[in-house]
Amino acid sequence: FEFDNFTTVTFRPNPEVRPDADTEGYRVAEQVTGQVTMQDTPQDTPQVAPQDTPQDAGIARLLEAISGEMNRSQIQKALDLKDTKHVRKTYLSPALQAGLIEMTIPDKPRSSKQCYRLTLAGRDYLHKSKGWDRGKN
Repeated sequence: FEFDNFTTVTFRPNPEVRPDADTEGYRVAEQVTGQVTMQDTPQDTPQVAPQDTPQDAGIARLLEAISGEMNRSQIQKALDLKDTKHVRKTYLSPALQAGLIEMTIPDKPRSSKQCYRLTLAGRDYLHKSKGWDRGKN
């Protein structure tokens, strides 16, 4: 199941490997998991701590570096990074997928004039994580 960038996986015991497995207990767990996923995920999503992984720390660094509209080269320079592929993979792609930044020309992602800017979600992220006023960014 996929829901707002989250994936839920249910593992069931293989009776051939573990014949004494309580399959009834797993059905109950599956029902609870489905209820929790469908009911709690939308409410919990905004409360998730943004810097749980090193990748999230990279995204935070990217959001702090973006000022107005910037192209990849400007962002790379602001982050003091040299490897273009690393910038795209570690910073731009995850932030785009998370909806924290957006392309200025979304219909032409490979355009030489492509720039990136913070979305409202990106500004909210900075506001919550750094205590900044939304109007300053």
